[in-house]
Amino acid sequence: MARTAEAGGQRKASMSSPIVLANVTKIYRGGAEAVRDVSIEIPAGAFCALVGPTGAGKSTLLRLIASREAPTGGLVEVGDAASQSWRIGRSEVVELVDARALDPDRNLWDNMVAGLKSRGLGRKEREAATLKAADAMALGGLLARKPGSVSSGEAARAAIGRAFAHQPRALLFDEPFAGLDPARRLELRRALKRLQRDSGATAVIATHDLGDALALADLVAVMDQGRLVAAGTPDEVYGRPPTVEVARLLGAPPMNVLPVRANQTGLSLEDGTHLGGTSVMTTAVFAQLGVRPEDLFVAGEGAPQAAAILPVRVEEVERAGPETLVYGRVGAFPVAARITGVVEAPVDGPLRLGARRESLHMFDAETGARL
Repeated sequence: MARTAEAGGQRKASMSSPIVLANVTKIYRGGAEAVRDVSIEIPAGAFCALVGPTGAGKSTLLRLIASREAPTGGLVEVGDAASQSWRIGRSEVVELVDARALDPDRNLWDNMVAGLKSRGLGRKEREAATLKAADAMALGGLLARKPGSVSSGEAARAAIGRAFAHQPRALLFDEPFAGLDPARRLELRRALKRLQRDSGATAVIATHDLGDALALADLVAVMDQGRLVAAGTPDEVYGRPPTVEVARLLGAPPMNVLPVRANQTGLSLEDGTHLGGTSVMTTAVFAQLGVRPEDLFVAGEGAPQAAAILPVRVEEVERAGPETLVYGRVGAFPVAARITGVVEAPVDGPLRLGARRESLHMFDAETGARL
């Protein structure tokens, strides 16, 4: 199984359950394999983020954990509850949060409080739990309104608040911030993290946004084409990706990867373009050099000392608020840089970009494994 991560902070693990997937596969009619032999353990009280491109299998995996669908093979467990024995909609065990599941004929308060009586809570306890969740989601002035009369972001906050009021042992979120403007996104992300920490529930979020994943998660699980290709802490998966495949799946733009030859004078491309990197030693003659766009800077006077220099031929420059995105090529290979501030770089002109030694990643030329 993929490695696990310890739950961060002081979690109320007694109110949560671990999630264990063992060799889980989902094949749809016609032979489409949406999930392929996925095994992972998510500790009780942890926050796990599923990341990967569209079609990676993230949403399918959430539905399998929630018992919305049955796996073709393998086992899904939340605590001591195996998915094969669950009844559909057993939200006291695990709940897949979905704003579309709000009853359109009830106001937000009634939607959020619904179901708490069946959990054995008295009236005061039901009201207290609902009010706490509503306050955390900043819904106080909206509780009398129906889902159809609020924005999509407000409906998403109501669905999240309802889920936490119900206090299941595990909570699942499928792109909960989709369609929100940046300010609302950050606000809801902070509220979600705070509620999850306070409740102690085990949580799994599927997201395309790496920023959301790194900000929320104790454990990041990277998926591609139905496979689990890596799992670990954010620092392990993003900071030191185990393979070049994982490095390329994470980030926007993703990590730059250049095939290099290593010798006593440093690193160079096959066409002889010298990159420096004399302090980056590898026993392999051929390797793949990786550097993330945000770790590149314009080399020159006043810049940090560079362990490697990329001589870029600029193709496009984009201003993105406080950053500048530079796209170009080093030899025949595309390179992207995300640089703080304004960069004066003429299109079709040269630009020397540097990287510190600690920002350079080396991968095996054939297997793609980290060196």
